[in-house]
Amino acid sequence: MKPTKQSLTTDDAIRNEANRVITALNHSNYPIEPIVAESVIESLVAIAEKLDLAIAKTLRVRLVAIRNNIHVNQIQQAA
Repeated sequence: MKPTKQSLTTDDAIRNEANRVITALNHSNYPIEPIVAESVIESLVAIAEKLDLAIAKTLRVRLVAIRNNIHVNQIQQAA
């Protein structure tokens, strides 16, 4: 099924949620604690791995960065 404006692939939905967490982690007015971001990303990794999605690898990299207090960038959509 080709994604339309009204539908997202599972990969897109997981990417969007991860990006919301990353945005909140880096937000100056109301940041979330890294442990909260870590927990959410861990859950998204588990879902992505269970569904065998390509985004799982990218999420694992972001998770390692969060755990090591390294700045985390947004996840870009694959071309």
